[in-house]
Amino acid sequence: MKRLPIALLSLLPLGACSAAPQAVTPKMIDIPAGSFIMGAPADADAQQGKPQHRVTLHAFRIGETLVTFDQYDAFARATDRPLPQDDGLGRGTRPVINIDRADMLAYIDWLNRESSETGFRLPSEAEWEYAARAGTTTGFYWGNDPDPRFANTRTNGGPDTYDFTSPVKSFPANPWGLYDMAGNVWEMTADCRYPDYVGAPTDGSARTGPDCFSHIVRGGDYSSSKRGQRPTARSAAGDRFRSTGLGFRIAQDEPAR
Repeated sequence: MKRLPIALLSLLPLGACSAAPQAVTPKMIDIPAGSFIMGAPADADAQQGKPQHRVTLHAFRIGETLVTFDQYDAFARATDRPLPQDDGLGRGTRPVINIDRADMLAYIDWLNRESSETGFRLPSEAEWEYAARAGTTTGFYWGNDPDPRFANTRTNGGPDTYDFTSPVKSFPANPWGLYDMAGNVWEMTADCRYPDYVGAPTDGSARTGPDCFSHIVRGGDYSSSKRGQRPTARSAAGDRFRSTGLGFRIAQDEPAR
């Protein structure tokens, strides 16, 4: 059985910059416009988002993988920021960890200023779930049962030989070509923490509000059981929270044609 994260996430009640090398800009995947039923049925466990509701989204882009140490470290060196600790879990192509929301937003701002493209941002919660489901309606995007062949989670088996984080692309992509949309590390979104979807936007935009000091995270991590791996699972993290189980993936507005 895997050890729990050093700082376990829990569902909260409710200077001059050098140019960014193109190689460190995450590969973005085009996500088609469409509609889906967001959330879990009423009888699902408490971690699953409810109530179910239809969301219709415009096309957008999202990172093929989580932002890695290689990518984030290039930003940190270019901007004279301290490199985040990896706690001995490894750097390189593993997801960057031990950074807070402000660090994530600073990285995104740097990409928008210094890379060859713009429009980078955090994904909304609805965009994240739509992309994670990738047109599927099963309990997980690979089927109805948890399976260690498809995600780095609590139960080791098959390809899941990792007690903690794994390099991105260690497991198969979902049907839309996105990796680690279940397990590995939780992923920050643009949405403020709300206990449910009552009053949530239905156009895929982020749900924001005044005095928002914590935000929704999605996708589970390396210690997640069956419930945390589901595309409907939600948790939240304070904006200064750092953990070995929290990272991020970037989204991007679809460029004008």
